[in-house]
This record gives sequence, C-alpha cells and structure tokens, in this order.
Amino acid sequence: MPWTQIGNVALVVLLDVLLLAGLIAIPVGLSGTFILVGFALIIALLTGFQAVTLWALLLLLAFAIVGEIIESSLGSLMARRYGASKWGMIGAYVGGIVGAIAGTPILPIIGTLIGSFIGAAGLAVLFEWIHLRQLGASMPPGWGAILGKALASFLKLGIGLATAVFLHVRVVGYLFP
Repeated sequence: MPWTQIGNVALVVLLDVLLLAGLIAIPVGLSGTFILVGFALIIALLTGFQAVTLWALLLLLAFAIVGEIIESSLGSLMARRYGASKWGMIGAYVGGIVGAIAGTPILPIIGTLIGSFIGAAGLAVLFEWIHLRQLGASMPPGWGAILGKALASFLKLGIGLATAVFLHVRVVGYLFP
C-alpha cells in the first residue's frame, strides 16, 4: 500500500474517532450536533468545499438547529400532551435548562443529562402543583416531560448519526475516488 493511501486511511480513522466523540457528546448535552457541523466546516475548508459543499454545510447546520429546537421544546410539548397547563409546560422547559446547569458541576458530563431529565420533570410537576394545588393531577405532566426529553435525545442522536455517516462517506469518497 503506497504511503499516500496509508496516510488517507489514517485520516479516515482520525475522522471516525472525532465523529464518534461528537456523537457521544449529543446524549450528554454537549451540543454534539454543532461539534459535528464544526468538523464538516473543517473538512469543507481543507478540501476546498469539494468533499462537503457549501449547500451541504448549510443543510447540516439547519439540521443541527432543528435538533436543538426539538431538544429544547419536546419536553414541554409532551408535558402538555400529558395534561400540563402553560405553567407545567414552562416548568418543563425551564426545568430542563436549570437541571442541566445544576447537574453539570455535580457529575460532569453525565450530570448534565440526568439533571435535564430531573429538572424538566420536577419543575413540570412543581409548576402544575402551584397552579392546580393537586399533587395527583400534577404528576402526569412530569412523566410527559421525561418522555419528551428522552424522545428528543433519540431524535437529536439520529440527526447526529446521519451527519456523521454523511461526513464519513463524503471524506472516504474524496480520499479514495
């Protein structure tokens, strides 16, 4: 195998390690989709926008933004589906953010994820209880917030996986025509 091909194989292996790191960052709340878009930008610049075109880069960015919107809002929407009022929806939204921030210093990386789930559920229940003054009726929105956060994580991971596969295929096609 010529040295050029060995170098290209090494580049693909390095890329795959970086893509895997970006994918791992998604479920732990570290904006892995934007990390992957950053890798796409680097690839685009290094290849003169041949492996990743400007349009592909913009599309990947759009998907990353959609993933963030889904992640931030699906907990609230699912809480609503499980009977939350506006108060419970606000609680789920704010709780996801506050929980992620609070969980990070307690248990770095994984605490962000756990904190966002606990925060979304906890504040959805608390805000509903403040609104309704009935604990039994306040519990289902908390469950909805947990389900919404889980579904959002899976959807965002799907976006990240599609991005990683796209980048891998494009770079392999560029390096090994």
